[in-house]
Amino acid sequence: MEQKSKRTRLVLATAFCYFFYFAQSVARNVYNTLTPFIIAHYGTSLTESSVFTIAENIGFVVIMYIVTVVADRIDKAWLLFGLGSVYSVILLVMGNSPSFLLFVSSLFITGMIGRYMDTTCTAYISDLYGENRNRYMSLLLILFYVGSTLAPNLNTFIIEVIGQKWYVTYVIAGVLMGTGSILYLVFLLTVKKPATAVSKQTARNEQKKISALTLIKNRNIASLCGNYLFNAFAMYSSSQLILYLSMTDPTVYTTSVRGFIATAGSVGLVVGSALYVWISQRMSADKYLRVEILVTFLFSFLGLLINRPLFWMLSKFLSSAIGGGSFTARTLLCCEEYPEYSSSAIAVVSLTSGIASIIATPLLNMLAEATSFRFAMYFSLLLSIGAWCMMKFGYKPHGAAPFPEAE
Repeated sequence: MEQKSKRTRLVLATAFCYFFYFAQSVARNVYNTLTPFIIAHYGTSLTESSVFTIAENIGFVVIMYIVTVVADRIDKAWLLFGLGSVYSVILLVMGNSPSFLLFVSSLFITGMIGRYMDTTCTAYISDLYGENRNRYMSLLLILFYVGSTLAPNLNTFIIEVIGQKWYVTYVIAGVLMGTGSILYLVFLLTVKKPATAVSKQTARNEQKKISALTLIKNRNIASLCGNYLFNAFAMYSSSQLILYLSMTDPTVYTTSVRGFIATAGSVGLVVGSALYVWISQRMSADKYLRVEILVTFLFSFLGLLINRPLFWMLSKFLSSAIGGGSFTARTLLCCEEYPEYSSSAIAVVSLTSGIASIIATPLLNMLAEATSFRFAMYFSLLLSIGAWCMMKFGYKPHGAAPFPEAE
């Protein structure tokens, strides 16, 4: 009976963790397809619109710095409830067509809360399942990509089908997150949280901290940071694609067509993350990253070169299907390097990504206005070669530095 009770707690805790990851995926990905409407609503230029991305990424950097200080010492189960509650309130604020300043401020907060929730869910799953984390973390990412798939379709339905304003999407996301937070609180107060799979030594270490400098001194963590640095610039060609297509030819790339292209990419990510469960049993995570970077580069380059709606759908699907497990692979490498400090390791690597993102988007937007949007997209793609080099020449399997003691 006791064993059954433990299993029930574990299943429910995992289900809620999956839910929060799914909900924040929907909330984060509605922005990508709403960008043209948001720019039109606030009357900003391409360069000025960088403030939206900058605000979100500054929030991301701030919270990741905080995580490196307090991570692995806060109860992740209760932390999820707090993050979910705050996130739902901010989304509802954004769903009421706020002023420009309030909208930017809300993006800053969602950048903090959303990324902290992302890291917490990932680390909590790692703690719950220990050495068996691979499969469950892959399933976690599948749900994220399912949310990514639903988000652009939700936007299209709201704007084109029922004729509502763009910000109504945020209201729906806020209600979804708030409802889940309330149900999760009931779970914590009645069923209780499960025990994690971490060892006693790990449990003791959770009361300590490990410095970011100590983590970065590890060659593999440093290589992952470098990979994320280049990847942040390379991702511009993906994150700005919908906006790029809307400015290329809005008569060809209508809202519906752009929604289909975004959906094709999201479906590819779902397929790719599911496929990675199989791939991870046959290929190391670092080798997988090297392969997916090159394949993604090829398909994205061809998409820009051919520039046809149907080919963009095919290109986005195939590149996403191949690269769908990249986030899981990077996260697994962090957890494998420092299993007893999973949140801290993930946070340090993510911090690099956030800082790079703050710099990448405005710089590449300025390049786009100085030359052309098309040139900026090609240039960002070329920087993915740097991400490949970090994994090829920087990362060494099985670690390259002794495991340091916590402070």
